[in-house]
Amino acid sequence: MKKLYITRTAPNPRKALILLASKGIDVDDMDDIDVVDIDFAANEQMSDEFTKMNPMQTVPVLKLSDGTILNDSQAVCEYLDRVYGERSVMGNDVIQRAQVCSMRRIAEFEVLYNFMLAFQHSHPSKAQRVEQVPEFVAPSIARADKALAYFETVLEGHEYLVGDQLSFADIVLYLGLDFGKILKVNPNEQGKNLARFYQMMNERFSIQNMAKAKPTSEEE
Repeated sequence: MKKLYITRTAPNPRKALILLASKGIDVDDMDDIDVVDIDFAANEQMSDEFTKMNPMQTVPVLKLSDGTILNDSQAVCEYLDRVYGERSVMGNDVIQRAQVCSMRRIAEFEVLYNFMLAFQHSHPSKAQRVEQVPEFVAPSIARADKALAYFETVLEGHEYLVGDQLSFADIVLYLGLDFGKILKVNPNEQGKNLARFYQMMNERFSIQNMAKAKPTSEEE
């Protein structure tokens, strides 16, 4: 049995949950994957057992049946995309895969990463894990804002970033927009195209829709 270690509110593990959901797959109903919810509030990711499996103390982690450990969100999503469902969210041919990769990297490193950087250097919950530099916060948000203006242009006249179907690039951009709310960057105020895109994605993949806990044996 494979095991997928996640927390259901953080951006990186949400990538895996949304990727599967976009293919019509409920992670909690998969026959060959056991979902393990890691409680970050209780610092379960810092336990000896979890650290032995993933010294980076991050999620998602996918442990395959042969013991192979995938402890990077991109690697986990690449595996899930290739193994489950018919349509590839990463792209259906070499050109589309390259386009999705390009858009995904811009969304990840210019939007999501910069918002996460600003959060790490400003939020009290990160003070014990990160040597916080408050001066990083404003420039990081400014870089994300600049990238959002780019995506506002890309989405003009288009429902999705690449082609006419949802791709992994859309998932990452959506997560960046959603995470920005923590920093009081309203995704509905970044342009009409981004507002429309965010509302469309959030209707399907909001934390409220995706963050359902797997029933315990007592509840079943």
